Amino acid sequence: MSTPRRPFREFDDAYDAESLRLARRVIRGLTMSMRHIVLAPGSRSAPMAYALREAEELGAIAVHVRIDERSAAFTALGIALATKAPAGVVTTSGTATGNLLPAMMEADLSGIPLVAITADRPEELHGTGANQTTWQQGMFAGRVRDEIHLEQGEARLEPESRDDMLAAETQVGLLLRAATGTSPGPVHLNIGFRDPLVPAAPGQDRPSGVQRWARTPIVRRSRGTDSAEQLRAEIIGSEILDAGTETAPGLTEAVGPAAAPQPGESSDQVPNAPGAQGPAPVSADPALDAASDAASAAAGESPAEAAARFEAGLGTARTVFVMGADAPAEARELARRLGHPLLAEPSSDARWSDLGTIQGYRLILQAPEGSPAGILTDSVDRVVVAGRPTLTRPVQALINRSDVEAVQYAPGGEAWFDHRLARRVLPDLLALAQFARKAPPGWHDSWTERGLAAQRLIDAALTEQEALAQGELSSVRVAQFVAETVKTPLLLGSSSVIRDVDLAAVLNRTVLGARDDARRIYAMRGLSGIDGNLSAASGIALARSTRVTALVGDLTFLHDVNALLLPATEREPDLDIVVVNDSGGAIFDQLEHGAVGRREGQAEAVERFFGTPQTVDIEALADAYGHDYHFAEDLEALGEGLSGLEDRVGIRIIEVRTDRSVLRDFHARLRAAAADL
Repeated sequence: MSTPRRPFREFDDAYDAESLRLARRVIRGLTMSMRHIVLAPGSRSAPMAYALREAEELGAIAVHVRIDERSAAFTALGIALATKAPAGVVTTSGTATGNLLPAMMEADLSGIPLVAITADRPEELHGTGANQTTWQQGMFAGRVRDEIHLEQGEARLEPESRDDMLAAETQVGLLLRAATGTSPGPVHLNIGFRDPLVPAAPGQDRPSGVQRWARTPIVRRSRGTDSAEQLRAEIIGSEILDAGTETAPGLTEAVGPAAAPQPGESSDQVPNAPGAQGPAPVSADPALDAASDAASAAAGESPAEAAARFEAGLGTARTVFVMGADAPAEARELARRLGHPLLAEPSSDARWSDLGTIQGYRLILQAPEGSPAGILTDSVDRVVVAGRPTLTRPVQALINRSDVEAVQYAPGGEAWFDHRLARRVLPDLLALAQFARKAPPGWHDSWTERGLAAQRLIDAALTEQEALAQGELSSVRVAQFVAETVKTPLLLGSSSVIRDVDLAAVLNRTVLGARDDARRIYAMRGLSGIDGNLSAASGIALARSTRVTALVGDLTFLHDVNALLLPATEREPDLDIVVVNDSGGAIFDQLEHGAVGRREGQAEAVERFFGTPQTVDIEALADAYGHDYHFAEDLEALGEGLSGLEDRVGIRIIEVRTDRSVLRDFHARLRAAAADL
């Protein structure tokens, strides 16, 4: 006769309210891979709040409290963006859960492991008109990698064994694995809590103090002399690398630095003439290594000889690599080895000048037909897209040209990619190398030469614009200055700011006085919305334990002003917010709406419905929230506002005022100058 299996217990909290017991097991499941959680206050989510306080005291998780749920969600998204590890946001029931939707949408299309943990009314209260009750199960359907619902009273609290798959703790752990799988992204955990929602009152059966129930302890929260990199390694584990240093397995050793470029042909000729040094032999990732090894074994030659023979068999093609947001690092390394130019957006982590990226590429692509730059662009045979390019129409026009064969490199799949697009997906480097082929002699040099000429045109146009404006700064010049000189991680706001950096900035991975790991650029390009940008920057600062700079337009700043609202009990993120204040939406004037606004009788309507002018006193706003404020009337004052990093803590708002009415004419003059490229 067999006896029933007893529940397996690592700790005993049977004395407490069942809601608290469920919350503790949820948190144990979360802390298998989560180190940060952002909590917005609420009553139905109270069991999570009390249990999180215990877990934080035990060193199991860092808790951040925010008042506004939308800001809380984007703060968690920023943490996950910086660490590449899951970060959670906890809300109460009702409209609080709906406020998570924008961040969940962004996380979906950006592949960010954001975990929405929503408290819910128990099932018997649904459909009764109970306060703050709505149907929350499946509310993020189609945007999450997985979702589960735990109902108090039904969820198994005590596992029957260490690997009990039906226990609440194990289910939560499996949910997080879905967030960090081959296609990372958001997940949703909905929990139906029943009264009582508070811990049991102290009594004879309740142990004193906090019982050791939480999982692995993490780093202390106090600030010390440790570097941000050391702190981050302690928090998220040494196996998780910063995206700025990530490479595919075996790639760094096999690929190495690219050969220095040699002088090529005249820029006035179609780039196919001899004169440039060819790329080093291709070898990257196990697929390419296996191909070389097989060839070596078959022919009785050394691996180096086999690699050279493999490369020689690739043939040549005039290929360009378009590096969009979060482009895989191995794609840029392969482009360098094959000798192809990189057209890199700032958020691709491939824009750095020492990687050989092409400066001023947007101007090259806009050059008129028949000009040297136009001939260069027309000669492109193939395009490799890595990451998600979102910034410019000239890039999209290149990708969609009928005479150009384009592919998407997506080794883990892309959440945003629609397979109905004309370009096909290549999942590995071997297939990518065979598609891209080697560059013909002089191909990269021709792009580099045109890029340097384009950058000179851009810099000259900015100088001319400053003279016409009698010294008044333009938003493009401000963006260029900040991106080129800031010594901290940088978040670029959506809309005009990131496009200005893409157009004009020459980015170096190191600037004088900056740490080697500091030059990282972040942006939210999943849906490219202006909501949540400040909150995400705050999350990055909290995750990296370092000062971060956010460069945003005035509407982006005002749209997320609740990020400035911090409970007095909370650690304030170290954040410089540079606000380019042109009193409205500058981007629309550079689109077709700007032309409409110049038609007779249309200026007022376009300004009202698209420009949305505002007159907010940003200094007074900073004062109201209790944050430092600095006004920069010129670049020298802007540099002063960004200096002295070691002497500042907390949030500082740096305002720069510009005139958006001159931007359309500036860009028109710049496009006209492209005829000389």
